[in-house]
Amino acid sequence: MKYNFKIHTIVACLLLLASCSSSLVVQSDTDSQYDISAYKSFTIVTPTIDDQDEMISINPILIQRIARSLDSVLTQKGLIKSDKADLTVRFYIGTMREIERSTDLGGYGYYRYGYLDSRDQRFIRSEKDEISIRFHDTKTDDVVWYAFTRFKRASDKYDQTGVDTLIQHILSNYN
Repeated sequence: MKYNFKIHTIVACLLLLASCSSSLVVQSDTDSQYDISAYKSFTIVTPTIDDQDEMISINPILIQRIARSLDSVLTQKGLIKSDKADLTVRFYIGTMREIERSTDLGGYGYYRYGYLDSRDQRFIRSEKDEISIRFHDTKTDDVVWYAFTRFKRASDKYDQTGVDTLIQHILSNYN
């Protein structure tokens, strides 16, 4: 009886931890005026990094990794890379910076010569990366499929394997 209780408690804790983990939320949309299955070839247009101050934090190696991953995933989905493609794939990356405020309630009250408030406020800088992938009809340049997601920055996710996993997850909604 005691053994069953321990197993149930461990399983319940594991389920609770699994439910607390944040999953990647991908927003995607398809234009119903276009038949997505009719597209057989693609070309990838990478974003350009101009000499502008706001572009300084964009990693050009990350752009190359995303392009390689898009190429790989779309080829696995049966599309062919071509210079005269049906689809033009464009992607955009950016960083959303937020300042989060945290308050330590601490203690407060009257001490010796007056009122003391020992609450402490901390400002934490939080960065989330954003990626938008757009599939354009080459003839009309209309967007036929779109995906967008935000994800927390983690330095170990920028290797090719991490980028491949991210792109596979984003493109799982395509086709």
